[in-house]
Amino acid sequence: MRTPQDISHHLSELALLVSVVEAGSFSEAARQNGLSPSAVSRQIGRLERLLEVRLFERSTRQLRLTDSGQDICRHAKQMLSAARAAADSAKRHATTIEGRVRLSAPKAMSLQLVHPHLPALLAEYLGLDLELLVSDQPVDLISGGVDIAIRLGDPPVGVVARPLMELRTLLCASPEYLARHGTPTHPEQLLRHSCLHLGEAPDDDVWSFQSLTGHVAGRVSVQIRGRYASNHSEIRRDAALRGLGIACLPDFTVTRMLADKRLVQVLPDWRLLGRYQGTVWLIYSADRYRTPRVKLMVDVLLKHIGGKPVI
Repeated sequence: MRTPQDISHHLSELALLVSVVEAGSFSEAARQNGLSPSAVSRQIGRLERLLEVRLFERSTRQLRLTDSGQDICRHAKQMLSAARAAADSAKRHATTIEGRVRLSAPKAMSLQLVHPHLPALLAEYLGLDLELLVSDQPVDLISGGVDIAIRLGDPPVGVVARPLMELRTLLCASPEYLARHGTPTHPEQLLRHSCLHLGEAPDDDVWSFQSLTGHVAGRVSVQIRGRYASNHSEIRRDAALRGLGIACLPDFTVTRMLADKRLVQVLPDWRLLGRYQGTVWLIYSADRYRTPRVKLMVDVLLKHIGGKPVI
């Protein structure tokens, strides 16, 4: 008798055996499986030689299983049932949104761009868990155990990187502040103003500008002054709203305030240069994107954040 390992290479013949029994004839089984009757007969004969038993008692009128054939067909049906259950389970796991997604994003983007869309997502997908890691420092996907990261600046190699948005830094102040102290029309006039800056690095008090109109050539750098500095954009924004000075702010943090005129953009004809702007990337590994929950999160971020116009 052949070894049991040989059987694993003939699962299709066992499935065809069940098909012949359920169809009642070789010809009907051939029709249902897109085969010729002779092809079905050859495969059943091959199975009989493999198992060294006779499966059918054939006559001109009917097709009947032998005792050995009945026993083997019963096991073959169990095999097919298990295979279908495995396929159904795989299909469910391939389409069900469940499990944990770890997302890393900078502080301001986490609160103002990412978080607003997460409660509705959790309400819709009850099997989904989200972990939002808030940090302005780049996070390594592998060592940090992160599924998706939002990152400003050049993305690392070996990952999928999709442009999410273009980030600009704007200068903004309240109408009340500008009414009291005047509105600057050239970067050098900032020397007469209180400027709300980051205060993280030694050169954060040097603001460099490029003219957007073309009327003024080259760049202009100004060493600004101010009594209040903070490395948190919401604090600088609140300080600007309270009339404490002219603040440098990410554009997405002031869209609403500019629209309702609680803040006014200062020096709109000049681009403030610096490291806290440029292309914001959505990065993830190709392998993890195949997971439904990660793909869902990527699609949500691209839909709600990606492609937003820059002010």
